[in-house]
Amino acid sequence: MAVEFRMPHDVVYYEADVTGKLSLPMIYNLAILSSTQQAIDLEIGPEYTHAKGLGWIVLQQLVTINRRPKDGETITLTTKAKQFNPFFAKREYRLIDSDGNDLVIMNGLFSMIDMNKRKLARIPKDMAEAYQPEHVRKIPRDPEVTPFDETRDTDYVQEYEVRYLDIDSNHHVNNSKYAEWMSDVLPVEFLTSHEPTAMNIKYEHEVLPGNKIKSEVQLVDNVTKHRIWFGDVLSAEATIEWTAANN
Repeated sequence: MAVEFRMPHDVVYYEADVTGKLSLPMIYNLAILSSTQQAIDLEIGPEYTHAKGLGWIVLQQLVTINRRPKDGETITLTTKAKQFNPFFAKREYRLIDSDGNDLVIMNGLFSMIDMNKRKLARIPKDMAEAYQPEHVRKIPRDPEVTPFDETRDTDYVQEYEVRYLDIDSNHHVNNSKYAEWMSDVLPVEFLTSHEPTAMNIKYEHEVLPGNKIKSEVQLVDNVTKHRIWFGDVLSAEATIEWTAANN
């Protein structure tokens, strides 16, 4: 049975957005914080991984948001590595309130990358075994992201330059930055009057230091479709579902 890791966390003001609730990018950061801390506790953390010339990359994440925790709220972060095969791994994350209710549930598909060649690499057996996951021959595919409607224009578009602080220790843009680019392009009026309830994000190609990217979105009712481009290369795409905010 997979080893579950748990850690308490107090939501602080700089993790919240203007609504006083945990921001969408910080949901991703806290999830990765929990799995990184689990790896450190198992003595297979970033220092161990990077010494092998390897780094974890995320390929896709599916998120269900029942409620975003508020600034000052104490929550519990949990994670476990559910399934492994030689090249891919599935991991589950949960953000839980003080009453034991699931606030956020995230499932992520990961792989390893050779830090020098920037190509997929085999997951070392000792690292896989440490998590005690289910070993499978093939990991089930997640639902595809809803594609853009190519018969209509984008509703909003914004360009961003990749900054030094956008890059993580795997030498590419941290995955939370994609959520930042995808939400930041939307109007403030929409963001303050709507709550995200689900997100399906798929990462296609790395974004590296010095790159300039374009974030574009189509808004259809309470669903936004997102694409991140580096030149003519699709770097990431996502679908976010929203509901009217009850502030």
